[in-house]
Amino acid sequence: MQHANVLKQLYPPVSYNINGEQFIAQCEVDGAAYDRLQQRAEHVLAVIEPVTSDAMLADWERICGIKTDLSRPYQERVKRVIAQLNAVGGLSIPYFMRIAESIGYQIQIKEFSPLQNDLPNPGDIAQFRNAPRESLIFMWRVTVLNGDDNIVYFRAGESFAGEHLVEFGDPIIEEFFKDLKPAHTYCYFAYQ
Repeated sequence: MQHANVLKQLYPPVSYNINGEQFIAQCEVDGAAYDRLQQRAEHVLAVIEPVTSDAMLADWERICGIKTDLSRPYQERVKRVIAQLNAVGGLSIPYFMRIAESIGYQIQIKEFSPLQNDLPNPGDIAQFRNAPRESLIFMWRVTVLNGDDNIVYFRAGESFAGEHLVEFGDPIIEEFFKDLKPAHTYCYFAYQ
């Protein structure tokens, strides 16, 4: 919108020479300032939603307590902000399933009960070999049905000693659970 043209029409032609060189120059300077103001107002209006906030997404992340990582794709960052905004509270399995669904994931959660002899597969709990069985009562397996299982294989010349032979996972859903799960629980992930 050209505010300069609007400004020229606001002044009464009897009092001002609306075709004068200085008058037109002043209207163009003031109009350009109003044009910039209009653009900024539209930009600020777009920040109301994380999806359209562009460069201001970092402010959404700051408010939600999320560390800004500019190396991640924009859509991934937006999903993380939306998940954090939807996470108003709750500790139940249906709550976590609804939150995951709101950011586009279909998951299943299995809560194990060692007191009823319901334990994860031996390979899944190998890291807890020396832990008492009672401490495994707070373990969840989150099965991600439609995740982005980024598989990275160990390759000679590209990988280093000590790295796993295969690493996989979906950072969006895994970080979401790490941030929101109850502090006393341990979550591990399976992908289908």
